Parts: sequence; C-alpha cells; structure tokens
Amino acid sequence: MSTLSFTQSKNARLEALSFIKKSIPSTLWNKHVHEVQQLKQTCLQHPLFQHPILTRLNTQTLSLEQLKFIHLNYFTAIVKTFTDALSMVIYQALQLENHENIHEVDRVHAKAHARYLLSLNLIDELGFNTYELSLSSPAKSHLIYFIDLLRLLQVDPLDQKAVVTEAYDLNQFNQPHLPSYDSLLLILACAELQVIKYSEALRINLKKYDVQFTHGYYACHGVVDHSKKLANDDNHEDDIWALFTQSYMHIQRPAYEQLIEQYLQLWQNFWSKMDNPTA
Repeated sequence: MSTLSFTQSKNARLEALSFIKKSIPSTLWNKHVHEVQQLKQTCLQHPLFQHPILTRLNTQTLSLEQLKFIHLNYFTAIVKTFTDALSMVIYQALQLENHENIHEVDRVHAKAHARYLLSLNLIDELGFNTYELSLSSPAKSHLIYFIDLLRLLQVDPLDQKAVVTEAYDLNQFNQPHLPSYDSLLLILACAELQVIKYSEALRINLKKYDVQFTHGYYACHGVVDHSKKLANDDNHEDDIWALFTQSYMHIQRPAYEQLIEQYLQLWQNFWSKMDNPTA
C-alpha cells in the first residue's frame, strides 16, 4: 500500500500533466522542453546552490543565535509572501484562455488544468492533510507552522528591527511581476529549488539544538520520500516547470534569463548576509 498522500501521488497529477503536454503542438512541446531544461540548468548552476553557508548548515556549524537571525529574516524574505504569489498565479492562469501556444479548443480547459495542479501546491501550503482530510487545519498551514517555529525559537515574528535589506528585497521582488503568469511561474519554480536546497540544510543544523525544531514546518518541506511526511516540494516544482513549458515563449527567452538572474542574485545576497551579518 502506498504511503503517499493524495497530493504526493502521481495519480493526482497524471491526468492534468498529460493534458498540458497535449494542449500544444508536439513539435512545440519538444522544443520548449529543451529550452526550459536549459533555463532550469541555469538556475541550478547559479552560485546560490553552492553557497558556503550550505556547508556550514549541513555540518551543524551555525549557532542557535545565528539560526534565530536567519529564520526571522527568512520569514520576511519568502514565508510570508509565498502563498500570495501562488494564489496570484492561480488567478493569472486566466491568461491561458487566449494563449497562442495552446490549441484553441483546449484554452479554457488549460486554465482549469493549470489551476488544479497549482492548487495541489496551495492546499499543501494551507494546512490540508491529504492523508486524512479530517486532520486538516489552518493551524497546520506552512505559514503558521513557521510562526510557531519562530516562537519556539523565542523569536518575535513581529520584531522587524533585525530584518535586513536583503530580506525586504526578496519580499518585494514579486510585486511588479504579479500581472504576468509566466513570470510568476518562473519565480515560483526558482523559489521551490531554493526551498528544497536550503530547507534541508536548515533542518539539519536546527536538529543539533532540539529535534522539536524540526517538526511542523520542516516536516512538510523537502522531497517526497514515502515516510508519511507531507513534504512535496519536488512534485510541486515539477508541476510548475511543466506549466511553464506549456506557456513558454521563445521570444521571451532573454527576459526569462534576466528574471532568473535577478531573483537568484537576491537570494545569493540574502544568504551571504545570513552568513556574515556584519558585512
């Protein structure tokens, strides 16, 4: 018997992913797959994913005070705004109704299929237990789990005095991109890559001080591993890249590359500041 929850299961997304692939001409899909994979590789090759702080986190080198500082700033940088962007991209899927890539007969359906996949991500974020819906609660949303973690760390989530410019820069980055379905997909895909890489490292370092710190928020972040945890970031990331492949426009390639570089550089700046707060 599978230990996967509904949103972790391939069966939950197979129909939607199959439709997305067939909704545009196969030659276009194959071309887009190649170009989108290149963009993803550009992301993964960014210095952000080899930042020295990752080694320090994975070897449990950072002090508890440093981890408190990081978590307060991470809250502002991404945790508070992630579902804002996710909710907005669900709305902006309406742009698929007039998207030239998509077969005309499939355009309205495309909006529904995109919203279905993105909503799998959102319901995970909002605290739905997709093993057993009766156990769902907004108190189990990732946002509130993170606030609970801050309080467990004895950090006031409302205390903004220690929040650095680099965190605010990330907090505000999405604002001009909210009208763009493609831009939001690309930002969210990059954000998921960052979350997968850094959440595990943060969890490892926190565990040194108290295993209780790794419950809640960190129990629902990471990759699917058949462990009864609700971690599902890799599936959500894959779904976002698939949707981006559907709506990808070759003529926009330079703009996509610029967006990736700008966003990941802000994360690079953020983690450099977390690594050396006095710099």
